[in-house]
Amino acid sequence: MNQEDPTQREGPLDQAGRRDSAPIHLLVQSDPEGLADLQARLLGLCTQAGLDDMAAFKLTCAIVEALNNCIEHAYEGETGQPIDLIWTKNPGEVTIEIRDQGHPMPDLEANASPMPGSDAESGRGWHIIREWTDSVSYTRETQENVLTLTHRLP
Repeated sequence: MNQEDPTQREGPLDQAGRRDSAPIHLLVQSDPEGLADLQARLLGLCTQAGLDDMAAFKLTCAIVEALNNCIEHAYEGETGQPIDLIWTKNPGEVTIEIRDQGHPMPDLEANASPMPGSDAESGRGWHIIREWTDSVSYTRETQENVLTLTHRLP
């Protein structure tokens, strides 16, 4: 089940007259089946941020790929583990921070690598994440993985 932090509030208008917002915290469980409901919420946030349909689709896909990586790799498929998604709309960009307490990411995992061949069984997720966001960064803070995706707004 996905839960939204009830403390969210709206912020000031940006230069284009759109309202910025305080960070929105979505608490996600490590369950691939539960991501379908989250996709609709993410598409709505993208639309509210001013993204067109294609940009909203791409950013949502990148976020879901990152969440799937948390589930599959950090938590090794174990369901019921916490993933914190923090959506922040700032002037000119949206930042998505994904935090989990699973296994650390191998050092070179988030670095650029070529798209795998059509016969590969996996490896396309990182390509999608890097291609459909403007920046990706990864850090390990204490016992927590922190993946930050940034997407510039029109």
